[in-house]
Amino acid sequence: MGIRARAFAQFAGQRASAFGVAALGAALLTLAMTACGDTPQSILAPATRQARESNALLGFVFWAALGVFVVVEGVLLFALWRFRRRRGDALPRQTHGHAGLEIAWTIAPAALIAVVAALTFRSLFALAAPSAADAVRVRAIGHQWWFEFQYPDLGFVTANELHLPAGRDAAIQLESVDVIHSFWVPQLRGKTDMVPGRVNQLVFRPEAPGTYLGQCAEFCGGAHAQMKFTVVVEDPAGFDAWVALQKQEAALPASAAAQQGLQLFTTTGGCLACHTVRGTPAQGRIGPDLTHVGGRGHIAAGLMATAPDQIARWLRDPQGEKPGNKMTIRQLTEDEITALVAYLMGLK
Repeated sequence: MGIRARAFAQFAGQRASAFGVAALGAALLTLAMTACGDTPQSILAPATRQARESNALLGFVFWAALGVFVVVEGVLLFALWRFRRRRGDALPRQTHGHAGLEIAWTIAPAALIAVVAALTFRSLFALAAPSAADAVRVRAIGHQWWFEFQYPDLGFVTANELHLPAGRDAAIQLESVDVIHSFWVPQLRGKTDMVPGRVNQLVFRPEAPGTYLGQCAEFCGGAHAQMKFTVVVEDPAGFDAWVALQKQEAALPASAAAQQGLQLFTTTGGCLACHTVRGTPAQGRIGPDLTHVGGRGHIAAGLMATAPDQIARWLRDPQGEKPGNKMTIRQLTEDEITALVAYLMGLK
């Protein structure tokens, strides 16, 4: 190779090396910025003992894996540097096996895996502990694509918004009526599947009032990504007040527009075929219970805020807002939509 060719090759190698370092740096910076993002669904901000138990196990496994990575890569880099070929070196002495090293690198990972297994079993038994006698019992039922929450001891049903008291166990019974869904609230408890024909259980105790975001984390069809819910944790007095409100039947419409909406809801609008509003002829069980829908934070399983303009958008084109959902509705006039919005917003 000529002098110019060697110089060009050396220059190209230096540029390629510099580009590789820059690309690696950019990738690590992007990863770091993503990891540091403030998200309300972080498993790294546990709000229950059960979530902390899972987080502690995750932390141990992460640091153990990082330690293994550092040791293995460190030995590899040292070997590459220490035993690199130098100009004039003869063929090195060949080694065929090393019993001591082979035994060591078999025992070390086996011991580490045994420790992880022991900690995992300890966590599993801790998470499987039964609920306290005064636990709030809830049947959480997955539908395509929304969550139904039944309170059997309290005598009412709601949808997509689970209310619980702080400092008291929640015993959640998980079911599904169609396909496999899952119940996942990262700050409160790890993901648990909702399987048709099977009942799964999970227990957790929220420690502080707040709103925690949950979602289905098991692919369940076209609108899977839009199957969300919220867990509203309140102090005991606030929870008792919410329960007292939920036990009441739907409020009577206060305005002429709301009265027209009630008439439309229970007759020609066809809403009563799928939805329940307690205290009215509407007793459908296909869609969410709407008895107090005006007091919830969101509609359409967390997709839209409970606000007049958002409800109107939904009524105009539910399939356009959430493709594939099970709601079918005739084309409504703007006056009918206005009346229905007035009625639904009054159901608090």
